Amino acid sequence: MTKISFVESVMCSMKGLIRGISNERNVKIQIGLGILAIVSAFILNISKMYLITIIIVSFLVIILELFNTGIEKLIDSISPEYNKKLGEIKDAMAGVVLLGFGLAFLVSILIFYEPLSILLKSLVQNKFFLILVFVNFVLLGIIIILDYKKKHQT
Repeated sequence: MTKISFVESVMCSMKGLIRGISNERNVKIQIGLGILAIVSAFILNISKMYLITIIIVSFLVIILELFNTGIEKLIDSISPEYNKKLGEIKDAMAGVVLLGFGLAFLVSILIFYEPLSILLKSLVQNKFFLILVFVNFVLLGIIIILDYKKKHQT
């Protein structure tokens, strides 16, 4: 086995990370959700400990997804045709990612519940906000109706 330098090792790691992010739809979605959670934490002035927790669970889900992707690619290269036992391994790994996402979702709900409920209560008392919400629902309804009519024209 050829020994490579630390710098070369880091470069290989970066290449793998970039490939995983650019090629995997679920990783992109999870990064987006993580960024949304972190930005929301800043906007809602969440405590530093809660922010750290959100960052940790967000990274955990992405790490699990990349690990799952690696295992799936390894299995696919070993056995390109369907194999029930290997399929069970892939399903188990997908379950691990789902559990990680469930953990991140639960932690986010517990952290964001109180600040969001306070924000929502203050917004509901604002007449301009209520009018804005009503107008948005009306516009959304019009868009849905027009889209439905367009799809079902004969």
